[in-house]
Amino acid sequence: MDIKNINNKIIINNIKTSMEMENQFLSDKDISMLNDFANNKISMEDAISNFKADAISSFQKLNF
Repeated sequence: MDIKNINNKIIINNIKTSMEMENQFLSDKDISMLNDFANNKISMEDAISNFKADAISSFQKLNF
């Protein structure tokens, strides 16, 4: 594993840990998307759009 992949893994793990401290949890899909972004496979706009679509979908499933 090269240094860039090691750094990406550390950064994503830090994000995951920080979110867990706020009782928020990343799904495997979220982690995959962060990896794709870190490896320049998707743009920032694509990542934000995907997270936003997932959040809206999850919110719509809630019953009030």
